[in-house]
Amino acid sequence: MSRPLEPPRRWLGAWDEPAFVLTADQDWAPAWASQQLLEVVDAHRLPLHVFRTNPCPVLDRAFAAGRITQGWHPNFLPGSSHGDSPEAVVAYCRMHFPACRTARAHCFMEHTMAWDALAAAGIVADSQLPTYFQDGLVPLLHASGIWRLPVYFEDDIFFRYFPDELGLHHLEATLFGTGLKILNFHPTFIAANVPSLPYYEGIKARWFSGEVALEPMVHPGRGARVVFEELMTLIQAHGLGFQSFEALVDRLPAGRSALTGPSC
Repeated sequence: MSRPLEPPRRWLGAWDEPAFVLTADQDWAPAWASQQLLEVVDAHRLPLHVFRTNPCPVLDRAFAAGRITQGWHPNFLPGSSHGDSPEAVVAYCRMHFPACRTARAHCFMEHTMAWDALAAAGIVADSQLPTYFQDGLVPLLHASGIWRLPVYFEDDIFFRYFPDELGLHHLEATLFGTGLKILNFHPTFIAANVPSLPYYEGIKARWFSGEVALEPMVHPGRGARVVFEELMTLIQAHGLGFQSFEALVDRLPAGRSALTGPSC
């Protein structure tokens, strides 16, 4: 492994204001669930970056029309339908979603060989590290040369820790603090207003069976969609806007060019 020419220094003052960004993980969502996500995002006039797992007419059209930006959501888990090696997974992503420069792995699964393959394929930034609603997040330079943009809020982490209750007061100490504020949601969780992991597990098989009767599966109380609506309204009520994930990536210095070789 070659040494970096110059290790990145602490980004003093660069992230003194909260930088709100909205992303979504496709996760093989039914097309009508992705449509539901697009509708609630459009209602708030927000830029959305979708990490893609598979072709979908709804998301394909949204990307072609400039309604969303997109990156890769590669599945590096054993038995992946994307491929049985990092190179095969990257080839799948390249074939279906060419010219992407960002990635977030399914289930946040990663290893060195996978990240070297992503870097070699032109990925310059990932959003790979889920945090417990941490303040003061800044970009990190991964050893592969890919910039890492940590996630502030992940919907399934939120209802894993606070099932059914889902109170936004759990975020009040950090939501408007400094640093990156990447908020990540899933189309299926939004469309069914999922309140907890047990609820999702109870309807999951029906989601992917081709059944289109949506109403019986939508949680009638407090769930991911309600949290989404409240979060967006709260942030916008504070006079704060969202920037696109691609604009965030544009703020980053060159990463891999600072390295003289692969990570290992």
